[in-house]
Amino acid sequence: MESPEGREQTTPVRRDRWAQFRGLTWRQLVLSLLPLGLIGVGGLLGGLFGGVGLVINLALARRPLGVVPKVAAMLGVAVAAYVIYFVVAGTILALVH
Repeated sequence: MESPEGREQTTPVRRDRWAQFRGLTWRQLVLSLLPLGLIGVGGLLGGLFGGVGLVINLALARRPLGVVPKVAAMLGVAVAAYVIYFVVAGTILALVH
């Protein structure tokens, strides 16, 4: 369909925000979402570290690894997100007081 100016009209493309979660097993989904628990613990800063952990775990879930290495890597990312959060939050708290 053309507009009066002679240009072709394009329809806006809706991006599926849930596409990155589709096709994952329930175990992969749980392990991917595990770092988001930092939102409840650390608010905005926890959400930042949790979000980064989520993105990394989603990438790991899509990799062609064996089950055991994949679970170990995803748990490692979740633990690392929590540890890094507590180190950064503790450092900020120590500098403030």
